[in-house]
Amino acid sequence: AVKIQESRGRPKAADYKPSVRTIFGVAWALYHGYLGTEGAMPDWMQEVTWAKLAWNKACKRLQTCLAYNAKIIKMITSQGSHFHGEVKSKVQPYVADEYGFETSTNQSVIDRNVMLAQELKKNSAFVYKTRLPDGNKGLYGVKIIQKVMNTMWFRDKKDEGMLYPEFYQPFPEVGLALLLTVIESSIDKWSTGTQSNKMFTMDEYQGVLNEHLNNLADFDEHTKAQGLLLKLLSRLHDNG
Repeated sequence: AVKIQESRGRPKAADYKPSVRTIFGVAWALYHGYLGTEGAMPDWMQEVTWAKLAWNKACKRLQTCLAYNAKIIKMITSQGSHFHGEVKSKVQPYVADEYGFETSTNQSVIDRNVMLAQELKKNSAFVYKTRLPDGNKGLYGVKIIQKVMNTMWFRDKKDEGMLYPEFYQPFPEVGLALLLTVIESSIDKWSTGTQSNKMFTMDEYQGVLNEHLNNLADFDEHTKAQGLLLKLLSRLHDNG
């Protein structure tokens, strides 16, 4: 790949000429697609495999041919943490309004936030549209899912959800599990009663992600005759 200047510190797309930067843009979007459909928290070997695949597909899509090297692959795989961080930044603004957390120094409000976080986490109550003492209703119907999806993948016709239907039509199960994981991590920030700066880390939330994937698989298994999971994922895309 032809650079226009040597990297100062970490390699970046701006070091390359515009035609190569265009390839990076498409390759990053494709890599995000693999994270959202195949596995949100891959191991190193999977990251490298997807990065190579993304680069080659980007070249083919742009009808050009440019061999990748170790630096290019690293610049693509580094998108993993960027991708997770972007999902987190899209989720966080909605959590307080969606679930009713309040910022206050008043102890009664702080205590209420603690109780609310516990209630939302119990049996994954936060994924339901309606949460009532006599039972939760509307599994995976909570509005924050669609809101975050739209701001993350479907803001306009140039967004990744629109440009890459091979990944997002219907919306991927893995992507939904990642959203639920990040929503749960944002609820965890309120577990002490005041919003903390708790970091979303892959290691800490891998088990949570797996749990949401398993719950989605169970939901699919128990409603297979009605095809409810596919209907849900299709509706999320169609409303995007």
